[in-house]
Formats: sequence, C-alpha cells, structure tokens
Amino acid sequence: MYRIKQFILFLGDILSLYAGLFLALSLRYLKWPEKEIGLLLEPMILLFILAAIFFFIVGLYDLGKAKNSWKFFQKIIISALLWIAFGTIYFYLNSDIGAAPKTNLLLIAVFGFTFVSLWRYLQNKILTTTWKIKVVFAGINKEAVELINLLRAEPQHGYEIIGIISENASDGTDTVPVGKNLKELFEKTKQKSPNMIVVSPEFAMNDEILNEFYGQIFRHSTVVDLADFYEEIFGRLPSFIFSESWFLTKLREQDKKIYDRMHNLIDYASGLLMGIFFAITFPFVALAIKSNSRGSIFFKQERTGKSGKKFTIYKYRTMKSMSPDGSAEISGPQFASTGDARITLVGKFLRKTRLDEIPQFINILKKEMSLVGPRPERPEFVKQLTEKMPFYALRHLVKPGITGWAQLHESYYGTIEENLRKLEYDLFYIKNRGPVLDMAILLKTINVILRFAGR
Repeated sequence: MYRIKQFILFLGDILSLYAGLFLALSLRYLKWPEKEIGLLLEPMILLFILAAIFFFIVGLYDLGKAKNSWKFFQKIIISALLWIAFGTIYFYLNSDIGAAPKTNLLLIAVFGFTFVSLWRYLQNKILTTTWKIKVVFAGINKEAVELINLLRAEPQHGYEIIGIISENASDGTDTVPVGKNLKELFEKTKQKSPNMIVVSPEFAMNDEILNEFYGQIFRHSTVVDLADFYEEIFGRLPSFIFSESWFLTKLREQDKKIYDRMHNLIDYASGLLMGIFFAITFPFVALAIKSNSRGSIFFKQERTGKSGKKFTIYKYRTMKSMSPDGSAEISGPQFASTGDARITLVGKFLRKTRLDEIPQFINILKKEMSLVGPRPERPEFVKQLTEKMPFYALRHLVKPGITGWAQLHESYYGTIEENLRKLEYDLFYIKNRGPVLDMAILLKTINVILRFAGR
C-alpha cells in the first residue's frame, strides 16, 4: 500500500509537470504549440524524471511528512531551483534543440512546479482526509500501540483506527473503542466492515476470532499480520518476531544471488569514483585536519565484517587525539554520542558532509565493505551486543556499508535498547535488499549530505 501511494504521488507529479509544459508553451506562443512540444517532449521526459528524483531526495515521497506546511512547500521550491539549474546545463550542452528551450525553461518551471504544489496541496488536504483506510487492530501489544499512536498522530499516512479487539476493555481509549470480537465492536461503532484488520500474534491461533475474520474477506476486508503492517509503516522488523523459524522462512538468501553479483560490480565502480574524488580533495582535507588539531590525518580501527571476519576500516580523523595511541578513548571502547565533546571543529564538518567516510574506498576495493549495507561495528561491541541479542550475528550475512538504512533513521545507537532498534532496521534491509531499496538509501543519503545532517 505504501508503494502504491508513492506511485500515485509520482504519477500526479509527472502529470502536473506536463500540464505546466503545455500551459507555458501555449501562453508563450498564444497558440497550440504542436511544433515546440514535439521538439521538447523527449528532453522533458528526462528532465521531469530528474525532478521526481529531486522530490525523492528532499523527502516529498515520505508519506509521514506529507502535510501542508511552509516547510513542505519549501522542498518543492528547492527542487524547482535545482531543476532549473540542471535544466540550464542540459540545454547548454544540447544547444541544437529548438523551441528556444532556455527561454521556455523558466516558464515551464513556474507553471509546472506550481501545478505540483496545487496537486500536493489537494492530495494532503482532501485525499488523505476523505479517502482513509479504516483499520481494526485485533490484539494489543507494544508494537500495536506504537502503530496506533503513530497513525493517529500522522493522519497523512491515510489510515483511520476505528476499533480494537481485545478481552481487556481498558485497551481502548475515548476515541478508539474496544470490543471482544467484531460483532461487539460493530455494535459500538455502528460500522459495517473495516477495510483492514491487523492481527497480533495472540489471535493467530484463536479459531473463533479467525473464523469471524474469514467472513470479512467476503466483505472485501484485508486481513494482515501485525508484523507485516509494522514493517511497512516503520521500515524495520518488530523484535517480537525474532526466532529461528521466522528467519529460516523469511531470509531467502539464495534468491538474492544475482542481485549480490550486480551489487559487487556497482561497489567496484563506486570505489573507483570515490578514489578519484579522494585524490582530488585529499590535500585540502588533510590541511584542514592538521591545522585544527594534533594527530594523524587518518583514523584506523578494527571492525567486524561479513561472516564475522575482522578488517581495518579507514576514515579521516574527526576526534581529538587523547590517548598515547592517538585515539579519542582514554577509558576503553565507547560509543560515540550526540554532541560528543571529542569531535573537533573540522571533524564536525567532515561528519555532517560525510566526507570522513571517503577513505573507505580502500575497504570497498578490498571487498571488505559495500557502498550500501549495515554499518560495521567494533568486535568489542559485537561481542557485547551478541550476548544480549542472539540474532545480532545476522547483520553479518552481508558486507557492511558506508551508508545504510539504520544510519538514515537514527544518528547514534549508544545503548542496548537503541542497538536493538538498529538491528531491527538492519534486518529489514537484509530481508528486503535490492536495487530499489539501495537507490532509496543512496538518494536519502544525498539528502543528508545536502542538509549537512550527517552524524
């Protein structure tokens, strides 16, 4: 459902941009511009797809943040400015295109992105408030409560909680009624049938309740497992499903062999490009690091990689040299934290722009790391976390990455509870990894870099 909604947004954006194209050319030439449209139609296909990519980078396809606010529409303005800049470069390099493209580009941007703004306004204002999916939660646990709170706080997801099925009447609220079964719940809410029923594990073996749910199929209701719905909304796996039997049936590693080979080729090409960028920028970065604090330019540390193998990771040094070996640790290994006082002024810039990760092109070319994957941890932390979380070792099914799904959702994971959350994100990535998810991670990483929001 999430991907379908994103596709609808994408389709509406493209149609809005084309409407802007037709209106801009019609007003400019005061006639139906058949010739001009013919000349610009092909290049505009590429440029409009580029606009959609900009929309994704700035977060316009994040349903949880899709609401009418100045901050939201600022993202459309930023996308428009980027699009004009790239469009100008494109037409400058392709000067043989007629229809005065440089002159028309600004008009197309003004009308096209205005239509996009109107489409998004109407989508946020009308569609998410009138076309809601009515949901009943069967059973209540920590994850179900987390979902209910989120969906009520962020109605832009398009879900309306109409009731809860539970033996405990206190599980409901003033606005979310509770019933022992669907019949009782319908009597309280005057509802005929929900669009979706989200089933918690406690009801998975309740034949009486399941028989009632089965009848709802003929009323066109969708019955989904709580774990699947949680995964779709939050982009992570709920910890209550963690078991050997679940992972045996869900982690289909053999199905990803072709993807993994493609992934390796992309990693090699990325490593080479990063190496070229490293060679160009190294003198400037090195000078900045040395002028800001004493110590080495590079930071080396042992990490745990694929299949639990140890390797040495390379980064630009971003922390003060506080111990005899040049590291920032004076009392043993410790997690970095938000506002860490050990980070230097230059180090803050390198982290915010993610430039501190550039030397890891060496790890990529040595096949120790990937461009995208779970971030590698130190062996000391791996041992500690594996003792607390037996399934932590599953992170090592794939090569660690420079950027990753968990890293995009939280800056730091410094406690056992926070690292459990990190594991939920990492296992979501391992389970669902593929070209689409990798591209989404890379585009979101670009967003982090452009906003100087690195950790």
